[in-house]
Amino acid sequence: MVKDYAISLPSAVDVLEVKKGDCNEHTSLYTALARAAGLPSKICIGIVYKDGVFYYHAWPAVHLDGWRPLDPTFGQDIADATHIKLLEGGFERQAELMRVVGKISIQVLETSKAEENQL
Repeated sequence: MVKDYAISLPSAVDVLEVKKGDCNEHTSLYTALARAAGLPSKICIGIVYKDGVFYYHAWPAVHLDGWRPLDPTFGQDIADATHIKLLEGGFERQAELMRVVGKISIQVLETSKAEENQL
């Protein structure tokens, strides 16, 4: 899939036809393919920290001996700690994020490598 910005509530069939999109499209297609393969899956909606800024983001989770979040948009087999899930379910739940947009306050703490090794 080609990464391309889109404003839509995508269906997996549409994504498969156009073969491009952003996190919503990647997540929609991955979730549908996982379910078709018999893997329980769900959509995670929240924010991600990238290049010093928090952005809206969506990513799937599949059930493999427990729920495993991953991120096909960023090519992550396991979604890293920059992902903060606020909701799960279909993309129709995106409107619920409006209740918290502008109200979330997050302080990013940085550590040195020496401090990380002590953890």
